[in-house]
Amino acid sequence: VEVITPGTAIEDDFLEHGANNYLMSVCVLEGRCCIAYMDVSTGEFRAHASDEKENASEWFRSELFRIAPREILVQQSLLEQPSIGQAVRECAAVVQAHPDWMFDIAHAADVLQRHFGVASLRGFGFDRNDPEIAAAGVLLEYAEDMLRQPCIHIRSLLRHDDGAYVSLDEATRKNLELVRNLTDATRRDTLLAVLDLTRTAGGARLMRRWMLQPLRKKAAIESRLEGVSFFYHHQLEMAETRKLLGSVLDMERLLSRLAMNKAHAKDLKALGNSLEASLSLFAYLKDCNAAGSGIRMLSDDLREEIASVAALLARAILDEPSILLNEGNMIRNGYNPELDRLRALHQDTQGVLERYLEEEKNNTGIQNLRIRYNRVIGYYLEVTRGKLDQVPEHFIRRQSLVGGERYTTEKLAELEHQIESAQDRIIELERKLFLAIREEVQRSLASMTECAALVAEIDCLASLAQAATANGYVRPSIVEEPILDIQNGRHPVVEQCMPYGAFVPNTLSLGADAAWFALITGPNMAGKSTVLRQTALIVLMAHMGSYVPAESATIGLVDKIFCRVGAQDNLARGESTFLVEMHETAFILNTASSRSLVIMDEVGRGTGTLDGVAIAWAVTEYLLENIRCRTLFATHYHELTGIEHPGLRNMRMAVIEREGMISFPKRLESGISSGSYGIHVARLAGLPQEVIAQAAALEHRLRSLERGLAVIHSAANEASNEPSRSDSRHAMAKNEEKHTERSLSLFSQEDLVIARLKGIDPLKTTPLEAIQILSELAAMLKQ
Repeated sequence: VEVITPGTAIEDDFLEHGANNYLMSVCVLEGRCCIAYMDVSTGEFRAHASDEKENASEWFRSELFRIAPREILVQQSLLEQPSIGQAVRECAAVVQAHPDWMFDIAHAADVLQRHFGVASLRGFGFDRNDPEIAAAGVLLEYAEDMLRQPCIHIRSLLRHDDGAYVSLDEATRKNLELVRNLTDATRRDTLLAVLDLTRTAGGARLMRRWMLQPLRKKAAIESRLEGVSFFYHHQLEMAETRKLLGSVLDMERLLSRLAMNKAHAKDLKALGNSLEASLSLFAYLKDCNAAGSGIRMLSDDLREEIASVAALLARAILDEPSILLNEGNMIRNGYNPELDRLRALHQDTQGVLERYLEEEKNNTGIQNLRIRYNRVIGYYLEVTRGKLDQVPEHFIRRQSLVGGERYTTEKLAELEHQIESAQDRIIELERKLFLAIREEVQRSLASMTECAALVAEIDCLASLAQAATANGYVRPSIVEEPILDIQNGRHPVVEQCMPYGAFVPNTLSLGADAAWFALITGPNMAGKSTVLRQTALIVLMAHMGSYVPAESATIGLVDKIFCRVGAQDNLARGESTFLVEMHETAFILNTASSRSLVIMDEVGRGTGTLDGVAIAWAVTEYLLENIRCRTLFATHYHELTGIEHPGLRNMRMAVIEREGMISFPKRLESGISSGSYGIHVARLAGLPQEVIAQAAALEHRLRSLERGLAVIHSAANEASNEPSRSDSRHAMAKNEEKHTERSLSLFSQEDLVIARLKGIDPLKTTPLEAIQILSELAAMLKQ
């Protein structure tokens, strides 16, 4: 008996093929947020805790989005907290509240040490007093309680090392649409859909982890790139490798069912076939000299052990075995002599009886001796009256008839018993043999687990090479310096949705010595968001060890990637759109470092114009002066172009105006955009012509006011000998004054009268209505 929960399910019917099925526990101890997570179906088990200096709730939200558990065990008191408790309630996982006293560090350490059979957890990288031990202990106890048996396939507790991976917060993972799109939360039109061309279930799960956990260390990144490069430059070998991978089933989950004695005969057969395919794969790669190309291979000792297991399963298990232990039909002929004899007895009953009959005929000389069957007395030997004097002493009389006698013998009785009990004995013997085989295979669980991990890794490397081949990617150059140089970069997802060659590539160069802050202006629909996102995705792909969509790319290592593009309200948290935007902006400014990559789009747009300009200006200055990290900052606030700083570079999305028509070539170039062209976009969107005409008139009036104010300010500056835009704050003050005067003068009575006249259709206006309108307009002008 077992209890099936979303986080402890191990059957394929309850599991997603390409994603881990995580069970997670969370608690707060010693001021730190502690989590542990486990995939019972694969044996993965990890734990870690937030840093004391980190924002615990933001850290937890990021981990919750990365892990995406199906079930969460949560410290009961946390559900009452507005931060972590709110995040738990918002997630889609089943939540199980546990009393606070269950999260006891000492008890959890004892549970873990007893399970792993160790005297200390230091071999796993943990001290006995680490608070995350409590979360791990509760998790292991819960899993074993639900499964009603020890989880022997969980062989180690690993620490998730945040320092080994690039940090991606919740908003960044969502905005970049790495594994789920923003439209319908499916895998369609995501980076994972483009790069995940894996052939195995284990490879698909590993690819997802690689994407959500990009590497931070150069050596680790280069090692992956070497593996991808081998397959990229050896196309025939890559094709053969992917063909061999297609024969490998989900070994990780097969091994988990094996460890928990849930594996039936078909599982063992599938495991044996997968092991044979894996051995063929490693043998082929060894012949191709792939071992020195960043591809990890199986050691000779492990290969021999796995070959022995595969041979055992091939010799013992039928090709199409039964999945039930009480049906037989699991073990091959030739594996066990006794089983072969019973099967022969069961399948060739008539032949066995005839051979015995011939033996008795030869011994007795009674040539008309017959074996008959009766439901009452069973099998018997029939002798006619004329041959009764030849009946031997070992014949036992059973019944007399008019024409003869019926006899039996001890051997015939034994054969009858064997024939009648053969099927039951076959089923029982097959069950014992199968359990013995399964127990024998379990002894090599660790070796097979390592084999499965290596196969998944090879699958991911070949998948990235296949994606690079199909989409025209290049190997990035990874450097330690904080620079970013992308020549003719492309968006890996958007270009898939367009005809071949239709996507317009763009070049971007940022660096510590040159400008590290790109202020990008330009109209809507010109492609700003695409350029921003593609830059972040190219950097992320380089850090996960993938080739990138560009002509060439030099990527300086980053420690964090932030992507604040767009925002939605969160009614569950009581947060408006603007508040969500400010939360995300605050998180970036509080946690980014000089090694980070920051992507920001339209900061400050959710409030009034003056407030928005002020906030965007201040955020820009803070990034320039305090953090000094590589930044792409897109805005419609052209006032920001007045900021002068050696680290800032003004860039714009190109616009082509010709004969009153405007087109957007989607090209990024140096310079400042002349406008946002919002009215043009509104016309393309289909706004009523009256609205477009009124907006155009107001825009014309606004530009006239701006030119007049510019002349006034120029004269004032000359009179006071004050240099124009001597510093950013003076420019900000002038822009605020300009906006104030503009706001006071924008809606004058003349403007309103003209707008009202333009909206009148004389053919649809009655004389009485015309007189009323004329009276109203005259009154407005008199004011």
